[in-house]
Amino acid sequence: MPPALSGSTTRCLGTRRRAVVLTLAALVAATAHARDADPQDAKTLGQVNVTATSTLDLYRANEANTGALGPRSLLDTPFSIDTVTADLLQNRQALDINDAFAASPGVTPLGTGYAGEAAGIAVRGLQVDSLNGFKMDGLSIPNWGSDMPLEPFSQIELLKGPGGFMYGFGQPGGILNFVSKQPTLQPYTSFTLGYVSDSVFKEAVDLGGTFGGQGGWGYRINLAHEDGDTFVDGGHIKRNAASLALTKDIAPNLHWHFNSIYQDRDVRGAYYGIILGQDYGMATGVRVPAPLDGDQRVSQPFTGYQTSFRVANTGVKWDISPDWNFSVDYSYARQTRENHDSAIILTDNQGSYTDLNYLGYSVYNYQQWQGMFSGKFETGSIRHDVVFGASWQGLDEHYPLDFADQVLGEGDIYNIPVFANPNVAVGHGNYLAESTTQRALFASDTVTFSSQWSALLGLRTMDYDDKTFNAGSPAVVARYEKSPLTPTAALIYKPIAQVSLYASYVQSLEQGGSAPQTAVNAYQTFAPTISKQFEVGAKTEFDTWSTNLALFRVDRGLQYLNSDNVYVQNGQTRYQGIDLSTQMSLAKDWTLIGGVMYLDATNVRAAADVDGKRAYSAPRVQGNLYVEYAVPQLPGLVLNAGGRYVGNEAVEADNSNFVGAYHTFDIGARYSTTLGSHAITYRAGIDNLTNEKYWLTNWGFMLNQGTPRTVRASMTLTL
Repeated sequence: MPPALSGSTTRCLGTRRRAVVLTLAALVAATAHARDADPQDAKTLGQVNVTATSTLDLYRANEANTGALGPRSLLDTPFSIDTVTADLLQNRQALDINDAFAASPGVTPLGTGYAGEAAGIAVRGLQVDSLNGFKMDGLSIPNWGSDMPLEPFSQIELLKGPGGFMYGFGQPGGILNFVSKQPTLQPYTSFTLGYVSDSVFKEAVDLGGTFGGQGGWGYRINLAHEDGDTFVDGGHIKRNAASLALTKDIAPNLHWHFNSIYQDRDVRGAYYGIILGQDYGMATGVRVPAPLDGDQRVSQPFTGYQTSFRVANTGVKWDISPDWNFSVDYSYARQTRENHDSAIILTDNQGSYTDLNYLGYSVYNYQQWQGMFSGKFETGSIRHDVVFGASWQGLDEHYPLDFADQVLGEGDIYNIPVFANPNVAVGHGNYLAESTTQRALFASDTVTFSSQWSALLGLRTMDYDDKTFNAGSPAVVARYEKSPLTPTAALIYKPIAQVSLYASYVQSLEQGGSAPQTAVNAYQTFAPTISKQFEVGAKTEFDTWSTNLALFRVDRGLQYLNSDNVYVQNGQTRYQGIDLSTQMSLAKDWTLIGGVMYLDATNVRAAADVDGKRAYSAPRVQGNLYVEYAVPQLPGLVLNAGGRYVGNEAVEADNSNFVGAYHTFDIGARYSTTLGSHAITYRAGIDNLTNEKYWLTNWGFMLNQGTPRTVRASMTLTL
């Protein structure tokens, strides 16, 4: 299926809705059957695009970018990596990162992008680092509390666990790498109309081609617009996104590329989070209330949250010989956040709350240079695949110069009142609060002893420099410098070509905790810590099924909000468990993706009130499943269903409160056919079919509503 965009649209807005409905009806009336085909894989047969690629092959990737290791076969990579392709994103009508990894075990939702500030995930109980855990084409980008646009990307790769050697500094929750769609050799155009309840509409276009044939000027353009009332009562979203990718062969062995994205996103009626009174220092003994309906309004319609992305990277690759190449890349990324949203502070167990509205404007600027030299050679019967590289990264964090909060009113969370709008503008003044630089050298050698045995040895040496500043002064008030070595080592055994058994060890330096804006010591930062991971696993990759089974243990520093509402860094948390994921074709008509995780996450060597307690936001058990059935009696019709179970989770580090376990079920269908000589696909689905009410929790003190029953529909026409 063409890697175009997903859905969104629904409760309908007069003329616009009628135009969309009439367009869909006209197209349905004119259609006749054909299968989906990727624009780069499709072949022309008469006027119908066909492909022999199976659905499973469209949904699974064989290779991923592994940072300092370069592009690498997943089967031969001794770490757990989940990948999501554009085809799966489109057919699931994914809106955000929660949807993207809905079938991945061990990936737990932390928030939603319509009711709250943004979607977010934890991996094996560990939240992905907002400032160091997101990459685009392998290079660092900031993503603090925002939803990345999904339209520009052909694949999203999730490295589970620390990425210290491969990517440098970062929390051990994992690395999310967004891979840009690349130019097509032949002209390609697709249009998508989408709908999400209540009445969010989306229009998107995906254009690709190459001027001058192979090696000429290649281009890929994606444009998307999303606008309408969200499923939250009184909520609204407006989003505009664009991307541009260019390629050109400067010489037969010298290749240039450029990738960029732009997005402006504004969500009205969204809130920062629901916080129990004692976790904000306002009351004691407040318990987690019964879950609210996911579409219930919690904040005021005039409050909201705005973010923007401006990202661009470019580079050249020099193929020195068939066995050796050199590449150099540069990336610049800028994210802005405008808070005009509220913290909902519960003050008793009857649902009373205070609406505390935050006002502030933050800016994050990230730059990175990276050069890599890779190749292979043999010493006798032993083969060496080596990588040498150097990297520089700089991150500047600008916090609000005139951050303010205001009490909008008090009310009952079960009967939300409407407060007067104070009409206070958000000031855009900010100051450089923290500046971090990383200078690194790295090298690795994958040593292949035979067709069955190989080993990986890698080492990154880093000069890390972190400086913090006070508002209105260029003087450094705190500085932390360190030059750590972050090694990785692994042993791989392949009894047969399609099976890989491995054991691996990796270290990672991660930034110390930063106190949230709700803490007494808001924005205070702490010294970096070292995280460690041990993993033993097995991978398979056959024609009709792939699996990844991993036993893992991660030790990382513990950061939490204590009973005095002070954010502290003290002790460790140990995450250990088992993670099984699979992708398979059952007979020729069934495709299955899913898995299970068991996790034991415990605080150790910590203060008495948290020692031995479960880690917050870490379920013990989680299961995920997505199934498709291609109806043989009606070619082109595919039915699908999905489900997710998440066990209960601690809200705070001292386990004073838990949110309950929950399960959701999704159903849907798509129909692929032709409109004249052009492929067209219709999709429809219902998420959270039973309208399960549940809480999401993150940061060790915050609650967010789960997504309610949601209708999605979309149509993609490929020219």
